[in-house]
Order: sequence, then C-alpha cells, then structure tokens
Amino acid sequence: MASNSNLTAARNARNDEFYTRLEDVEAELLPCADDFRGRRVLCPCDGPESAFVRFCLGHWDRLGITHLTASQYNPMGPLFGFGRRWEWDGPDDRPEPVELDDEGSVLGVEARRLMDRADIVVTNPPFSILSAIIPRLEEWGGLFSVMGPLPQAKAVSIAPYFLSGRLWLGRRNGSMAFATPDATTPKESCDVMIDGVRHRRFGNIVWYTNLPSTLPREPFRPAAPAPEAPEFLDGAHILECGQVADVPADWDGPVAVPLTFLTRWTPADPGWRLVDMPGQPTVGGRALFARAVIERR
Repeated sequence: MASNSNLTAARNARNDEFYTRLEDVEAELLPCADDFRGRRVLCPCDGPESAFVRFCLGHWDRLGITHLTASQYNPMGPLFGFGRRWEWDGPDDRPEPVELDDEGSVLGVEARRLMDRADIVVTNPPFSILSAIIPRLEEWGGLFSVMGPLPQAKAVSIAPYFLSGRLWLGRRNGSMAFATPDATTPKESCDVMIDGVRHRRFGNIVWYTNLPSTLPREPFRPAAPAPEAPEFLDGAHILECGQVADVPADWDGPVAVPLTFLTRWTPADPGWRLVDMPGQPTVGGRALFARAVIERR
C-alpha cells in the first residue's frame, strides 16, 4: 500500500501539473532559434508528449540543436519507481525510457547531472517551486527559458537576478491556457474547453529567461504628464505610479511601478534601469501590490 506521504505527493503533483500548448511554445521560442543552434537541450519536466519536446523534434533542423534530453518526475517515487529520461540525437529517433536514480524532480540530483550535460533548458516547471528553480538554473550557469507566474518575480530568491541584469522576461507574456490532467481538481471560474480538452486559464504567465535573442526591445519611453498631486512610497522619495502608463515623461527621480513593467523592459534598455523590488511597499500606510522601482540611467 502506498504511504500517505506518497499519495499526498501524487495528488499535489497532479494539482500543480499543467500542460503547455505547442502554439505557445512556438510563439516564444521559434524567434530564439539562434540561441539553440549547436547546443544540447534539456527539458527537465517533460515526457515525449510534452509540447517542449514536440517543439524541439518538430523544428530540429531550424533550431540546429545537437542533442535533446527529456526527464519526467514520478510523484510516487522512490518507493514506487523512479523518474525516467529519454534521449534524442535526431528528430527521427524513437528512444526507450531509461530509469533515473531518483524520482526525477527538477530540483533533484539526477536533474542537476542532466543539466551539466546540457547547454540550454526549456520547460514549464511546477509553479509552486519556481522560487527554487530559478536559483538552481542561475547557479548552473547555462541558458534557459522557463514559464511561471509574474508575481513570483518579487520572490527574495528571484528578484536579485533581475536587479543584477542576469534575468529578464521573454516576449510572449500574459494570459495563457494550459491543458489539465483529468485528476486535477476542477475550478470552474478558470477552466475552459479547447478542442474538447479541459484547460485552465491563468493571467500574468511569463517566460523567465536569459536567452540573448530576447534582449532587444523597444526602449521604454514614458509619455504621461507630471502628476498634479504626486504620491510617494512611505519612507522614501519614490514616486508611486499605479500603472506603467502613468510614469511621467520628465520625471528624473526613482519611480515605483507595477511588476508588469518587467514585460516591456530588459537590462539592455538604454534609458531606464531597475533599482529595487521592495517586499511590501505602502503609501500613507496603504499596502500596495508588488512594485518594481526604476530610474533613468
């Protein structure tokens, strides 16, 4: 009989498992083909049916990748089996699964070994552990593009990488729908049917990345007039702007803006830099949603 902890892990894994649509992967990653060329790719949260694996196999020659590895977590492991991996040296390969030495968690020892054999990681990891995955990827040191909710950008384990210019967001960010396993607890307010398959729609889904080809963007050019009654963050002379569109064109001091600013900015922006991501900003004692603090270069 499975232990309670194994059953709980399996149930939680199903409720944290959302399958990315191929069209969303293609829209973000096909324009990044130069970043894949001549490199070994790892999809560490994926089986052969994954949209990320199908993307790599379907565009193998255009991407110019040299090797593909996929690994899949077994939530019942290690008591009831281990994770599995698959390897491709070409798009026509039909690899058999190979058992890993652990359950296959993206944060596990085996996943790190697979990373050390790869040059680039692309996947949709469990959102609940994104705050641990980004530091793992940064410590590993390769290229990556992984999906996750925008609010996690403010996590104390993630924000420093934005501030240091080592991490930014991809180009295709916003509302996305993900196919859900049959065992996922229904959530009628977010669930939609697409081609007869139940999907769950999330707002503010973004691509956390360090792919060089995603750096060039239109520079941020604020155009709003100066506010008649400016508000400032408590304890600091930082102008509060409730919307990115409210940033004044002629303001020279620091400005607090919603995290959605990150979807239109990269460290390559010639005019603005990111200087802080305060944990719980307030104005007049009123708590705000998460903010990014920016200023002119």
